[in-house]
Amino acid sequence: KTARVWGANSGQELSRLSGHTDTVRAASFSRDGTRIVTASADHTARVWDAASGVEVARLSRHGGAVDSAGFSADGSRIVTASADGDARVWGGF
Repeated sequence: KTARVWGANSGQELSRLSGHTDTVRAASFSRDGTRIVTASADHTARVWDAASGVEVARLSRHGGAVDSAGFSADGSRIVTASADGDARVWGGF
C-alpha cells in the first residue's frame, strides 16, 4: 500500500508515498524527475510530488486494479492500464 523512494547512491529512504488502500503494482518517475505516478490494486493511480512525497492528484475512473501507469515524454499526460480492460489517458500534469 506504500511506495518508497530510495537514494540510488546512499541506499537511504528519501520519502514514503502513502495513501493507497491496496497493493501498489507499479511506480514511475516523470522524465524531469519532479513527479511520480503509482498504480494500485485499489483501482486508482496517484500522482506525487517527487521532492516532498505529497499526493497531488488521484486518478480514479477505473473499475479494476490499475496494473501500470506512465508519463508521456513531455510529462503533460499519463496513461494507465487496468484489469478492467481499459487504458486511459489523463491530462493536466
